[in-house]
Amino acid sequence: MYLEFFNLQQAPFSITPDPEFVYLSEKHQESLAHLIYGVTRGGGAGFVQLTGEVGTGKTTISRLFLQKLPEDTQAALILNPNITPIELLENIFKEFKISTRGIKGKLNAMVDKLNEQLLQWWSEGKNTLVIIDEAQNIPRDTLEQLRLLTNLETDQQKLLQIILIGQPELKQLMQRKDLRQLSQRVTSRFHLQPLSSEEAFAYIKHRVSVSGGDKNLFSNRAINRIYKKTEGIPRLINVLCDRALLVAFTDESKTVSLKHVNQAIAEVYPDEQRFNHWQYITPLALLAVAFGYWLWPNHSIDTNNIESNTETHAVIIDPLLTEEPALAIPIQSISWQKYLTLWNADANIIWNENKCPDVALIGMGCLRKQGNLTQIMRQNTPVLLELNQGQLALLTALDDKQATLETLQGEQLFSHEHINKNWLGHYFVLWPMASELIDDTISESVNAWALNVAKVIENNPSLNADQLTDWIIDFQQQNGLLADGIIGKETQMALSLKAYQGPKL
Repeated sequence: MYLEFFNLQQAPFSITPDPEFVYLSEKHQESLAHLIYGVTRGGGAGFVQLTGEVGTGKTTISRLFLQKLPEDTQAALILNPNITPIELLENIFKEFKISTRGIKGKLNAMVDKLNEQLLQWWSEGKNTLVIIDEAQNIPRDTLEQLRLLTNLETDQQKLLQIILIGQPELKQLMQRKDLRQLSQRVTSRFHLQPLSSEEAFAYIKHRVSVSGGDKNLFSNRAINRIYKKTEGIPRLINVLCDRALLVAFTDESKTVSLKHVNQAIAEVYPDEQRFNHWQYITPLALLAVAFGYWLWPNHSIDTNNIESNTETHAVIIDPLLTEEPALAIPIQSISWQKYLTLWNADANIIWNENKCPDVALIGMGCLRKQGNLTQIMRQNTPVLLELNQGQLALLTALDDKQATLETLQGEQLFSHEHINKNWLGHYFVLWPMASELIDDTISESVNAWALNVAKVIENNPSLNADQLTDWIIDFQQQNGLLADGIIGKETQMALSLKAYQGPKL
């Protein structure tokens, strides 16, 4: 309707995953790299997991990934995984164009034939891949069948690689205790975040430009409002931009202004315009309610129980008092500076990125990890939480119920629930880096350092090198690490935090 008016050759904000319009933010490039890496490892990757909120671009990434597959890769795409194990195999056979004559509905026979076909493709130098979209909907029995399919292997490699793409519920599903065998086979995990403010600006201008329009079709104020409303989710951006273009067309305006976006929001989100009675309750009205309560017939003041009454009335009269403050977080460079200051690092260091600074810059070790608040509490050291919108929030104190974050208003308390709504588990942690560990390719130096640290932690000067591996395994088990006896980065971090003096939660 509005294409000719805005000199557009095609609709710029269709919600279908059109590769022509693909805008690869840094996060999308990284997620695509994870998928490609899972294939090019030569079958050794097992399961690869990609998650993200609805509308963040997972399906678009999967389509682009299929286009970039090497010619020697056979790929099956399963779009509806809410199926039985038999139906799963039938879908895989259909995608790979393998005949099911005489074996349809016979699970063991189908697995045997699939194994034969995979061996043949392997002998021809081909990789075989199954991609499952909306994987959070896979039934428990079908997930188990997928795990069993990854048992098909040669002496050198797996014959079948599986990529699971799904919403955040997939992460929760994979944490179930009865699925731990499957979870252990996931060798690469990536969570696709929404666009940042800068990426949203570039995304909108990119799609308009691809459509042949003026890249300044949307005013900066309009784009900023769109970003705040959609929180950087591409699909929601598309919906709102499309409606805003229609509003501007109706208004005969050649540019989309803030006024047009606000009207589009009212049309796209009509439920949010409903009457909100709390905004009309003034302090005077609340006082009248409270006064009326005390004058209510048959009510008397119990002076012996006045404290409990007051608490109850606060909840009944003004539930808004229980709302937690918004997460107003400083810019990355400030958060990093405050974090480094806790470790008495050089106050002149400036770092403004969502990745670890080099050890040569800060003189400390750094890891970007994924976990939960319970694991952070066990580490007992401040960390930088990487929030949903990319902000870095310095966490300085933590107990079973609340966490203290450094905000623009100073230190503020937040409940675990409130933080988890704004955080998907990534965080940065610093620790003192011993000089022996800077070049950790020298295993003898790492082992010697670890033995000295173990003696300090254990308060046992007689601990020797022959006992070190067993001690490390015990230490890893006690600290929730992979108990493999290898003194990798995470184990080095845990050892350092136990042995050295530093800030605690």
